[in-house]
Amino acid sequence: MTFLQLGALEFEKLLFVVLRVGGIMTVAPVFGHRNIPKMLKISIIFIISIVILPTVPSLPVNLPSDLFSLIGILAKEVTAGLLIGFTSLLLFFAVQFGGNIIGLQMGFGIVNVIDPNSSAHVPIIGQFQFLLAILIFLAIDGHHLVLSAVINSFQAIPLGQINFSKLSAEIIVRAGVDTLASAIKLSAPCIVTLFLVDVAMGIVARTVPQMNIFIVGFPLKISIGLVMLGISFPFVGYVFTKLLQGLNADLDYLIMAMRPV
Repeated sequence: MTFLQLGALEFEKLLFVVLRVGGIMTVAPVFGHRNIPKMLKISIIFIISIVILPTVPSLPVNLPSDLFSLIGILAKEVTAGLLIGFTSLLLFFAVQFGGNIIGLQMGFGIVNVIDPNSSAHVPIIGQFQFLLAILIFLAIDGHHLVLSAVINSFQAIPLGQINFSKLSAEIIVRAGVDTLASAIKLSAPCIVTLFLVDVAMGIVARTVPQMNIFIVGFPLKISIGLVMLGISFPFVGYVFTKLLQGLNADLDYLIMAMRPV
């Protein structure tokens, strides 16, 4: 094999690696945030790809020669990366969704801010919880988990041999159910407390009909909600850390589901 042939094979291998890593980093937590400049994001993708390139198994020698089949294989690499990155992002959606529920309970249903990641209007408590989750994610080296998933994907799934036939609706439904369950776990202390406040105000409204319960209840619920948010910070941090540990198993499960038959 000549030096030029070896260089061409390494370039093809790097192309496959860049596409999969790029798919993961495009939507992964922190790495895929829209506030990160595009040139910096592209640089990170190429640096990670070059660093892990020596550890990636070689490409199969029987790559298709026709253009459309080759494009299909390359598209599979990108899709696999997007699936891995999106799975790691689901937990942050759960945190934000839980915060949205708390905000609605507190009476912040119409108080929205712009989410810089999605450019959409989101409830202020949900955005606060999302930013808190990112800080916890970085504090406990959660980004190492994403990088570990990148490396594990290349060890488990050879380049150009991704198989989606074992991906079923069960995996997708399971991810959705886990996201909803995580949202409820993270927001449970505030939701339960605010529900009890609603019950108490309902009893007061029935027993003291002269009192304008809406004037009293609105600032009361906001005050109690903010206090409970502060009190529940350690609980949220603990639960989020445990959920991140479970995310590692979910990513392994997803990667194994895309292995060749």
